[in-house]
Amino acid sequence: GNSPNCVASSNPYADLPVRTIEGWNANNGDGGGTIRDVKKVIDTYEVGHDDIDGGGFQIMEYDEKEKYLYVQFQSYKAGYIDDFECWYNPHKGRFDVRSSSRVGYSDLGVNNLRLEYIARRLGEEFKWTFERSGNGMLA
Repeated sequence: GNSPNCVASSNPYADLPVRTIEGWNANNGDGGGTIRDVKKVIDTYEVGHDDIDGGGFQIMEYDEKEKYLYVQFQSYKAGYIDDFECWYNPHKGRFDVRSSSRVGYSDLGVNNLRLEYIARRLGEEFKWTFERSGNGMLA
């Protein structure tokens, strides 16, 4: 059945268990944030940070015109593949994101750690802003 091994800012299926976060604000004060910022962070992604994604990553699709990025991350030992997507949602005026494990019931927090890492770098390097929960985390 369905499993809560996904963190996303939009959920196309009402019955799909997803840990929901807010979309990411790339406005950074001057409206200059773009999907290029996300790609720059991915291009220099620290493989193995927080003991995740030790098997590396591969950019599967990058479309600057459509403001879309799809990356596959791989765990070190088991070789599990996780999917990460980021796209601009013009209706929200923000970027929607999704990080999801393909197998298993629980992701053991891996998807949240990945999103926290990417968000931290976007905030520090490109001044993106994020809505956080009461515990200071995205999800």
